[in-house]
Amino acid sequence: MYLKRILPLNLFEAIDRAGISSTKEIMILSILDIKRLTRMHSKDIQFVKNIVSDHISAKSFTCRELLVKNCKISTGCSKIDDILGGGFRTGTINEIFGESGSGKTQLVLYTSIHNLSKCSVYICTEDLFPAKRFNQIMNSIKSRDQDYGKNVFVEHISEAKDLQFCIRMQLPKLLQQNIVSLIVIDSIAAPFRVESTDYVQRAGELRELAIMLITLAQQYNIAIVCINQVTASFADSDSIHPALGLAWSNMVSTRLKISKTTQSVIIDDSGVCKSDSGGQNKLFAREISVVFAPDLANSSTLFTITSNGIQSID
Repeated sequence: MYLKRILPLNLFEAIDRAGISSTKEIMILSILDIKRLTRMHSKDIQFVKNIVSDHISAKSFTCRELLVKNCKISTGCSKIDDILGGGFRTGTINEIFGESGSGKTQLVLYTSIHNLSKCSVYICTEDLFPAKRFNQIMNSIKSRDQDYGKNVFVEHISEAKDLQFCIRMQLPKLLQQNIVSLIVIDSIAAPFRVESTDYVQRAGELRELAIMLITLAQQYNIAIVCINQVTASFADSDSIHPALGLAWSNMVSTRLKISKTTQSVIIDDSGVCKSDSGGQNKLFAREISVVFAPDLANSSTLFTITSNGIQSID
């Protein structure tokens, strides 16, 4: 019992004999009511109430403490980090959505590899983990003093119930044993987009899943990055929106959109990526935009995908 763990044994036994079995009852009942039921001294009852209040009250933070606690996880790309205020925000859910082939997976892979000092968790729900591409990017990084592969934990999941089990049971155990700073779910939509979906049930499952993710993110100071699929708008055939609707959107703190562009780019001899006005190069720019975030302005920047990973465009 929870009360038995937090109260002195003699006080717990007096409370228990009176049939008071929950923290809610202790806080709601007045001192006189508890005294009548338990025949305890008023000072002892106040002591019990103080203990229970300390355990169930939400911990408060100052603004300075929150700024220190909510750090950012760098993406490895300076221009993207600039619009994100340093990278993906910890303690919250960050979402990246965009059409197929826009570069969503490339960005989170690049971020995982540049997460040097701590570990990352990569949960695949659509395809197998892109190990070949991961190794290609990893081998292009000049610093070879660390085996990046050992710092990335991979899980493959295809159904919503398995994803919930992973987040509820398996992930907490992993976080207790390893210092993890980034959790990637690629993608969050795949397990929930099935033809026979009960949308009311799906909304409840998404809310429960998001609450579990946010709880872990805040407890271990982790950045959660969820890749989302897109759906077309009936009103505007050229417009796309992130999947899963408002039930999921309301749980997201930072939403980013990646789009393909027709702008071609070139990489000069010094390795700098620049716009190619001639348009003859097959390397095309992508645009990443901040759709909404509590601490960021709506802004965007261009990047491209190379054999070495993600590269900003000057």
